[in-house]
Amino acid sequence: MRTLLFLVMITTVAFSVPVFQDYDYFIWFRNTGEFYSIIKQLPLFEFLLSEKGAGFEQAAIKWVENRVDRPENFFQALSKEIVVCGKGNLEDLFTFNINNLLSLPYRLKEGFIAFKTGAPQEFVESFAKLNTAEFYEKDDLYIIESSTPLYLRALGEYLVLSISRELLEKVQDEKTSFESAPFVAHVKELELFGKKGEAFLKANASVSQLTLEITQKAKPFSVSKLEDLGQLPYSGDLYVFSGDSEISKELLGEIFKGSDFEYFYRTFIDGSIMLASSLYGASELVLFVQNKSLKDVETDLISRGAERLGEEWELSVQNRPLRFFEYRGRLVISSMKKIEFLQAVNRRRLSNHPSFRFLEKQMPENVFLEMFLDLDSFLNKLLGFSPNSSLLLIGYVEGETIKYRLEVM
Repeated sequence: MRTLLFLVMITTVAFSVPVFQDYDYFIWFRNTGEFYSIIKQLPLFEFLLSEKGAGFEQAAIKWVENRVDRPENFFQALSKEIVVCGKGNLEDLFTFNINNLLSLPYRLKEGFIAFKTGAPQEFVESFAKLNTAEFYEKDDLYIIESSTPLYLRALGEYLVLSISRELLEKVQDEKTSFESAPFVAHVKELELFGKKGEAFLKANASVSQLTLEITQKAKPFSVSKLEDLGQLPYSGDLYVFSGDSEISKELLGEIFKGSDFEYFYRTFIDGSIMLASSLYGASELVLFVQNKSLKDVETDLISRGAERLGEEWELSVQNRPLRFFEYRGRLVISSMKKIEFLQAVNRRRLSNHPSFRFLEKQMPENVFLEMFLDLDSFLNKLLGFSPNSSLLLIGYVEGETIKYRLEVM
């Protein structure tokens, strides 16, 4: 399931950065050192970066220190400003793998990456050593020799890196207006939940959460009455409200994979849903179907050979027994029997989850998507240990644009 997110400062500022005119995406990290120092205190990033967790930070530092004479020059350049600009797809640009990070300039076949640095030659020397390569200067360029040569040139306060000498000549230091935030991006065509359109992204961080916002120029999703996601039983790690049938179908298609999914969806759902499930391992499935009652689907249940068991029906869907029953006047489809469902609801609901209550405190109008992932539960099942972390994704319509906000803690 794909995802992503938003919030903070609406002030627009003009800044001078390297850029070429016909890019497909432009990404700007501003004050990266300060931004990094904030987000690494958040539970998820502390888990990924600290030695108590995955230990990515110390692994990267030691890797650089073992290869570079003066690593402080290299790290100083990383802590100021970074610009990535290119053509093609954004996928696979970012990773925690240090080798893939270093290969990023080589993977940008029609693009560049630029670092703000007051010591360009020292940075080039460090970068060459990290890639076990030699470098030399020629015609105002630094050239790192390898099977694919890397060209670098100073442009104002930036050092611009590209494997294309011709593209490097097109890069200009220009004034560009963007909202003031530690991270901003412009993507000329971004696809999210099947919708494609021009998108603007920004991210901000505080001691409590990271917030990523996306504004996408695309035909808006349909919006139905927002449901209270908190009434779902706390029985998994993934909780979703979808007010748009396109998104509902895409989400459920990830769970009910098989040749008869189209018929199953059309017959029993075909609209807004609330879902409690899990991304990993066995979990209890709970699906609330909006605007349908048990009576609406009884004929179809009988025609498919479902068995009546008191107040509920049981139907095998792709070799998985599912129960159909009513709860507060609406249709529920679940892997649990009704009595098990009621016990789960009475025992603990999502609304009792402290991270969910904290992240959901500000809800916009016209919401078509709400998705909560309990990373603590998910990672604990996956790895056996985890951070106390969660994320909340909200999709909503504002005028003629689609907006997403992702909150991570």
